Amino acid sequence: MTKITIDIPEEISFIKDKISQAEWSFLATRLLQSKIRKVIEYNRIISKSQATDEDVEELSNEIKEAVWKRHSKQ
Repeated sequence: MTKITIDIPEEISFIKDKISQAEWSFLATRLLQSKIRKVIEYNRIISKSQATDEDVEELSNEIKEAVWKRHSKQ
């Protein structure tokens, strides 16, 4: 088994004394498993894509512009 060291950000460090080391390990393991599953699924989807880098850039710009317009109206 691989061991990983995680630095806890100051903004949540107040909670570290309330959670046991075993619970931290369990939480970290579950979170990593969840994120890894998502990355594998994204890679599976992306591998089937025929979009070029230019297509992705154009779509990204359109999304950013739409989000900007939506939030600037409020």
